[in-house]
Formats: sequence, C-alpha cells, structure tokens
Amino acid sequence: MLLTLLVFLHLLATCAAIGTIVLTDLRLVARAVGYRVVIPPPERLETRIVSVAMVVLYLTGAALIALHQLEVPDYLSNNPKLQAKIALVVVLTLNALVLHWGVFPVLSRAKPVSRWKRRDWMLVAASVSLSNGLWFYCAFLGIARVWNGTVALEFVLLVALTVWLVMFTLVNALLVLASRDEPTTRRDWIDSFKASLSDFSELRDR
Repeated sequence: MLLTLLVFLHLLATCAAIGTIVLTDLRLVARAVGYRVVIPPPERLETRIVSVAMVVLYLTGAALIALHQLEVPDYLSNNPKLQAKIALVVVLTLNALVLHWGVFPVLSRAKPVSRWKRRDWMLVAASVSLSNGLWFYCAFLGIARVWNGTVALEFVLLVALTVWLVMFTLVNALLVLASRDEPTTRRDWIDSFKASLSDFSELRDR
C-alpha cells in the first residue's frame, strides 16, 4: 500500500510540474506571433508549483528507491536507466538555479527579444530547452520499465542529449519568430508564419 501511495504522489507531482511548464510554454508561443515581443518571466505561482512539485518528486523518488533496495539490494547498481535518471535530475536541479538566477533576470529587463544580446539569447535558449527536454524525458524514464536493466547508462544519456538538442533547435526557432520586428516594406515567410499562428494570441493575457 505504501509503495502504491508513493507512486501516486510521484505521478501527481510530475503532472503538476509538466502541466505548469506546458501552460507557460503556450503563453510564450502566443507572444511569439506578435512584433516587438517582450517575454515576461513566469508567474510567481507557476514557479512555486514547480518548486513544490520538485520537492515532492525528490522525497517520493528517494523513498521508492529505498523501498526497492530493501527488496532487491542491487536494485540501483543493476539499473543503469535509474542511475541515468538520478544524474539527469541533478542536472535538472542545477538548471533550475540557472533559470532563477540567470534566465529570469534577463526576462525581467522587459526588453524586446530583437534587442537581446547574443549571450542572453544563448543562455535563455540553452536553459529553457534543457528544462523542457529533461522534464519530459525524466517523466518518460519513469514509465520506461522495459529499459530497466536492459540499456546502458551511455545510451540513456545519449538520448537525453538528443532530446535537448531537438528542444534547443525548437526554442531557437521560436526566438527567431519572437525577434522579428514589424517590417516596413515587404513581408516574408516569417511574417506569414506569424500570421498563421495569430489564433493563439488570445492566450497572451490569460
């Protein structure tokens, strides 16, 4: 019964964190379709939800590992997937500090994306894509039981790197859209693409 309760709490915390991140991302997409886009930092409530969810995930995750270790002493040592997940959670935690102390101050300057320095652009793109990619990938690892004891640590980490690179490309593409200021002459495909996504603009102030 205790094991089931811990798994349930772990799942709830995961859903709360990912759901909040998805809503934040949708607002970012909604703003990117405009011109002279200013991306605000997440709401305080959003950061608190994710922070509390992370604490619950740490506690329940540690408890689940401890319970499994009592039943199978080599549960962790013979499970490279779980070892990789723990390492990625550490990276996710360190990246959360980068978000709070590096990325959010950049967003708090209230500058249009088109006026960002290259250094700020790369910091935001790298950290935001790492956060999004690892949250979803770690959630996937939680249900990928077929990988338990069957895949190498290097394989799991290589997939994580691939996920991050894909997300990094997507976030950069989104920032390119957001950095486009309204043209004074001819419109190109970027402006057309912005117009095609304008239906999402109503999400901006929700």
